[in-house]
Amino acid sequence: MNNKFEGLQIIGFYDNSQLLESGVEVGDWLVEYNGELIESKEQLTELKLRYQNTTNIIIKVNRNGIDEYFQIWPGELGVYLAEVEKNPDILKDAVRIDGIKRLEKRTGLENTFFSSLKNIFEYFQINIDYHLLITISAYPFRFQFKKGYPHNILDPTDGYDCASFLFDNLELKWEMHEGRTKGQDALIKQSIDKGIPVLARNLYDKEEWGIITGYQNKSKEFFCRSFSDKTLDYSLAPNAPSKIIIFQNKLSLQGESGTIQYLKDQIIEALHVAEELLNIEESEGYFIGNRALEEWQENLKDTKYFDKLNDEEYDRVCKFNHLLFDRYSYNCQIASDFFSEIIPEFEDSKEHLKRLSKFYKAESKVLGDCQKFIPKNSDENLRNYWNSKSRNSEVVALVKIQKKNREIMTIMEKLPMFKNSDIV
Repeated sequence: MNNKFEGLQIIGFYDNSQLLESGVEVGDWLVEYNGELIESKEQLTELKLRYQNTTNIIIKVNRNGIDEYFQIWPGELGVYLAEVEKNPDILKDAVRIDGIKRLEKRTGLENTFFSSLKNIFEYFQINIDYHLLITISAYPFRFQFKKGYPHNILDPTDGYDCASFLFDNLELKWEMHEGRTKGQDALIKQSIDKGIPVLARNLYDKEEWGIITGYQNKSKEFFCRSFSDKTLDYSLAPNAPSKIIIFQNKLSLQGESGTIQYLKDQIIEALHVAEELLNIEESEGYFIGNRALEEWQENLKDTKYFDKLNDEEYDRVCKFNHLLFDRYSYNCQIASDFFSEIIPEFEDSKEHLKRLSKFYKAESKVLGDCQKFIPKNSDENLRNYWNSKSRNSEVVALVKIQKKNREIMTIMEKLPMFKNSDIV
């Protein structure tokens, strides 16, 4: 048993959740499953399998120190769970910025960079919609590819740097540092001392983004929020960050709020970049736009490349290929919804925006449907499941995306909002 284990806390519910309908609430702790103490997520899965043929299951939860019991059917509980460990010791020299919320995976599609940034905005009492924040960075419009499937291909700061564009678009003052540079820890300390959290990547050796929220032990240990946290309070980062973003001032927005109405100029700027991303071919070592789709197709058709991969690398590439289709499909859906949402603020571009929304929705579906050809899990027969035939189906889908992109380019070029704006 993990000596650090504190318990499993409910942080959200699926639609039609058994436990939600039974009266269980967010914040409750799962204590027992049919009379057996729950000691981990893995053990809970084992218990569900063991009692799957039982008529009724008794769930014991703890709410504000009081035990309560609920009766449900066997099977899925329909909850998002946080596996919570004991909070770390806080030393006398600790300096911490209190009040930064937990980062929690719920849909599995959360972008760790934008989720972390949104939490920092909220710390400074700026409420900006998560999807709006993503879109005014132009990130949903960025298709990029590089042979070998590098693990940071989806990172907003790698390749075409959507993060830097976003910060400039919002007129924020910031600086980015990559690698373990001399004086990096001092920069982090200075920012914390000013009351400004630090965006940081790779705090848990997963190349995910999180937030440095404090330091202790002569700045040798950093408190953080990340998607890998297992504590209710801040965790201590087990890794030194591979990249950090320091904000020179406390975050603020030029408009009265972080809504579409007050970010119209930023939206137009982002759509100019969206148009650029459809036309350029390369950026910082990555292929972009339709050129990226062409290179991706060529890679999928390269049977010699896949034949040379050992089983471990073949498995990694297969999973990453699935991830690309998954995330690009999700990004296209974000773009589609965005174009629909901004119509009231850009009535002169209404018909163009409707068409753009329609095209991006279609792209999302093409990419989403294609995932059925790509196994999600490792299997000893993976080479038989994910072979040249199934990869060719992916190529066909990418060709369709290219064609739709050309139509999107034509619409983008004629957006009335561009003509009626001082922004060029």
